[in-house]
Amino acid sequence: MVQFRRSLALLWLCTIQCTTAIDVDWTSPQSVKDAAATIAAGMMSYYVGNQYGQTPGILPGPYYWWEAGAMWGAMVNYWHYTGDSKWNDLTMQALQWQVGPHNDFMPPNASASLGNDDQEFWGMAALQAAEYKFPDPVYPQPSWLSLAQAVFNEQSGRWDTRTCNGGIRWQIYQITGWNLKNSISNGCFFNIASRLARYTNDDMYAQWAEKVWDWMWQIGLIDRNYNVYDNTEADRMNCTTMDHTQWSYNAGTMLMGASTMWNYTQSDLWKNRTTNLLSTIVFDYFPDGVMKDICEEHSACNVDQRSFKAYLSRWLAATTQMAPFTYSIIAPLLLSSAKAAAAQCTGAPTGNVCGLKWYNNGTWDGTAGVGQQMAALEVVLGTMVGKAVPAVTNTTGGTSPSNPHAGYNSSSIPLGETVSPPTKADKIGAWFLTAVFVVGALYMWWFMNTSSHEWQSRPTVGGKPGRRGRTISTIDARRSGSTVVARGVEASAANGGAKYGGAASKEYGAVLPVHELGSANGAADRGSKRRSNVLTKPDRSSTFSSTGVFPSDRNGHARSASYASEKAARNSLRGLPPIHERVKEERRRRRSNGLHGDDKERRSRGQSFGEEKEKAIRGSRFKEEEMPSRLD
Repeated sequence: MVQFRRSLALLWLCTIQCTTAIDVDWTSPQSVKDAAATIAAGMMSYYVGNQYGQTPGILPGPYYWWEAGAMWGAMVNYWHYTGDSKWNDLTMQALQWQVGPHNDFMPPNASASLGNDDQEFWGMAALQAAEYKFPDPVYPQPSWLSLAQAVFNEQSGRWDTRTCNGGIRWQIYQITGWNLKNSISNGCFFNIASRLARYTNDDMYAQWAEKVWDWMWQIGLIDRNYNVYDNTEADRMNCTTMDHTQWSYNAGTMLMGASTMWNYTQSDLWKNRTTNLLSTIVFDYFPDGVMKDICEEHSACNVDQRSFKAYLSRWLAATTQMAPFTYSIIAPLLLSSAKAAAAQCTGAPTGNVCGLKWYNNGTWDGTAGVGQQMAALEVVLGTMVGKAVPAVTNTTGGTSPSNPHAGYNSSSIPLGETVSPPTKADKIGAWFLTAVFVVGALYMWWFMNTSSHEWQSRPTVGGKPGRRGRTISTIDARRSGSTVVARGVEASAANGGAKYGGAASKEYGAVLPVHELGSANGAADRGSKRRSNVLTKPDRSSTFSSTGVFPSDRNGHARSASYASEKAARNSLRGLPPIHERVKEERRRRRSNGLHGDDKERRSRGQSFGEEKEKAIRGSRFKEEEMPSRLD
């Protein structure tokens, strides 16, 4: 039952597609125009730039900015061949919206991936509008011709002779593809130059067209059999090797330029070049008389490549008007391809969606998109070229005002538009700066994580310079019952030794440089004249002096050093111990002096433990007494 329902659904879908497929009477111009109108409507259904919140002129993802320019060129073509002005307002708005702040088709919204070929496709759309007398923009909007001239001026300023002895790079900025010089960028520049020469009758443009052709021929982008290859690497290989991939639109743009140069010069040289290019195109892209690009065989065409046949169709049709001796070859190929394209425009959901593989005998290949619709539209329009008005010039009815200084010429290219490739000296300098930064970073890490770099002043004894490295382990204070030792040595005195656990001194093995010597602790040593032979111990009063040195202890107790570890001994060389350790020691001293007495004694004095504690904490305020510097 399920299988039966599926069969019915498939039959119904096929019936709908058959009844809504594009049916064309190729002998009737109106029938062809109707078919073109259907395909154009399908293509414009992808455009949302005229909707609220959208940007006029551009297509939504996954389509790039350049393909939108190509699409508007197709809509200019549509108006020219059919006379239908339904889409003219949108086309006018889109082309003018994307001109950019310098009227050169370099809008900021496209700068992230802007290539020379991208700018050229918009420039060719504007040039097409001038050649076909599309309604002129209202002043102060730039004219169609001036937009094409702006693109040419900027492209000629990017002609790069530092590598490969010429040529235009694929990209404008140093992004992916900057190192390539490719056929579509140079071919479209050649295309624009030849058409500007014809339109303006200015030989300067023709000289540039010849220059581009000669360069592409010399490096091998066009070989002796007139195959047009895709690109060559400039920075490392200096254009000595070619990427031999071939695309239909590369060959098409060269054919358009060559046929226009023949129209401008009437020379046998350009006639020969046009004929040879056409022969190669027929052989490579029209197997069995139906147009086919190289990626279709294995369904490997990406979004961009699905539109390439549109441009070959467009330029083949225009070539028949520029070089009428090609009409007998091109017209039948356009007709057979158009019939195959229209026959397979049966895709869902409307029943007239066009696919890419025209050679499938009327079967839609399941693909859909702007590129597929544009390709079908251009090939169908091309069948009407025999009855269409040829492109005009400024002497045969052209109305678009000229501005030969539009955009930026080679002497005033805006910053960032061209970027000089780094020289060998630049690269060496960059490596040197990188090495300096790395060494600096390593030094800072070592500086912040080690102490061996710290500077120590020269030691003094009694205010006089002493020798580094003199150390002592114990010092006899030469006083009865009193021994003062270095840090790491526990000292005791007869009048206070019991508080520290005994009258004898205990040495822990630490040593002290001579510059740590000072006066002995306690009143017994204050009168001694041998103050340089004993260590002055920091006093631990309840208050600190502003210099961080402890005032003297009025209780007169000889006290041991507070820092018994070797780490504290090393720290003593840098100055006083950290403040939090001093505070802890002071608190321990207070508790030892005021809170650990005999309970009976406190009771006899009539004081509670809390009162005794409060009195001890508040304590008496001792007056700071000056003491010699620890380094004197």
